Amino acid sequence: MDNELKEENESKIIELSGRITSTNASEIETLVLSNADEKSGMIIDVRNLEFISSAGLRVLLKAKKLCGKKPFKIINANEELMNIFDMTGFSEIMEISKSVRSISVDGCEKIGSGACGEVFRLDDETIVKLYYPRVLKKDIEQEKALSKKAFVLGIPTAISYDIVDVDGRVGVVYELLNAKTLAELIRSDEKNLEKYVQMYADVCRLIHSTEDETGFLPSFKDLCRDEVSKIHSVTEEERNCLFRFIDLLPEEKTCVHGDLNINNIMVQNGECCLIDMGEFSVGTPMHDISRIIFSMDFASDGAEFNQFFKMPQTTVDRILELFLKKYFKTDSLEEAEKENPDVKWLYPLAWFRCCTAFLKSERWPKEKKDEALTLLHEKLIPFVESLEK
Repeated sequence: MDNELKEENESKIIELSGRITSTNASEIETLVLSNADEKSGMIIDVRNLEFISSAGLRVLLKAKKLCGKKPFKIINANEELMNIFDMTGFSEIMEISKSVRSISVDGCEKIGSGACGEVFRLDDETIVKLYYPRVLKKDIEQEKALSKKAFVLGIPTAISYDIVDVDGRVGVVYELLNAKTLAELIRSDEKNLEKYVQMYADVCRLIHSTEDETGFLPSFKDLCRDEVSKIHSVTEEERNCLFRFIDLLPEEKTCVHGDLNINNIMVQNGECCLIDMGEFSVGTPMHDISRIIFSMDFASDGAEFNQFFKMPQTTVDRILELFLKKYFKTDSLEEAEKENPDVKWLYPLAWFRCCTAFLKSERWPKEKKDEALTLLHEKLIPFVESLEK
């Protein structure tokens, strides 16, 4: 066993290796405790550590206490060590991060992309969602945790494995056995379009029939508030109106995905499986349906070929028309609203999404930003004022 002490940014880094058992724990204790105090933080790097016994764990406990309020972290724990930390409760009382393995996507098929990243097929059993550099690691870890929660709730979502490094970018590996996106299936088998749209509506209804009674999931309204705080080119009065719109939305425990577009639905053996769980939360189902309308209608650039869905715009229009009929089980939204009063929020939420999407990102052209401001002034503000009377 070759252990080493380093110092970096006033924190002492101790690299442990080999196996820590009852026979050599005293040696580790001398190294660790002699450098643990309240003057500097301590980082325990365990990337080369294979095993730690209860005696070794007690050393770490003592070191954490000696560091007082200074940071004490354990980093680069492999799966075996994480199992030990989890079983003993250490992961609940200490800051512990897992090791990140490096992989390559060279030669891998890119099967989808979205606002946060790209999805590559690694092999017949797994895919990786590779995030753009601007996405924070804490948000990636949050998405992984939400995916796990969704799975426990019975939502058909892919099992998430580990967080990986791909040439400096962070990715999450998911299990998907030889699956294709719903968009891929429609493109290759358009004669069965209606069957695929029925699958689309069914999986959406399944999500929206599930409630979170635990209170673990965030509120989609809070996610919307965060979006409003990031938009540009609006006055404070206009921004306040958007916040008031959010306040008026109904509070519900219903699960919502946040981005139910057909690129985020994988199909395996005839069953749908969801990916891109970063906005999985609770709220009115109209959040999801309005975003489908946004992506298929409002976000279109008016060209004959839709670049996002990689199919003719006429096909996208047909999908949306069929989807709304199959989801609401009626030919008109007026009839749907009689059965479900929340339907009145459907298009106002789509207008709201235009504002938060087009006015937040520089990737949208001026015409879209102008469209968002027009919808805000002519549609959304009057809608809010009508509800406040």
